[in-house]
Amino acid sequence: MSTLQDTPEPASPEKSGPSRLARRFGCLALLLVPFVLLGVIVMAPVWISDFRLARMVDRIKEYPLPPGTDFGYFDPQVEVSGDSGDCWYTIRFDLFTDRPVQEVLNYYRQTKIEDPDGDLGDYEILAWTPFDEPGVQADETSATDSLIIDLDGMYDGAMSDMRCW
Repeated sequence: MSTLQDTPEPASPEKSGPSRLARRFGCLALLLVPFVLLGVIVMAPVWISDFRLARMVDRIKEYPLPPGTDFGYFDPQVEVSGDSGDCWYTIRFDLFTDRPVQEVLNYYRQTKIEDPDGDLGDYEILAWTPFDEPGVQADETSATDSLIIDLDGMYDGAMSDMRCW
């Protein structure tokens, strides 16, 4: 007759070690770590530049609007491009206004919003209006319902931002 002391204990998962499938996933994860680190190193300058541009967009949104003006339907959009390490950006936002285009354009040309490099007003400002009827020329003093503002500028310190090459 056998006793409880003579019966072998069943192997517990804690004592038997990781399964074959778990070991394979662990090896695969170790093989992927260098590629993930390389991706982080390559993308870090892009993320830093995007953060700096997002701060500028926040400053634009917080700046007082011209009288009789409100932001349009879409949030400001940022486009980054470049050549030979020079980074150019365009921040585009739309406004609804009852003011003449030139008045709103002059208002934004006089503002001093800090750019991504920390300079004040180091960008160009353009304004344009959408037209429903092709071939109709706008009078500069006429009022408009919708107006699109573009802030175009350059920022430094992005030699490793791959969008600038």
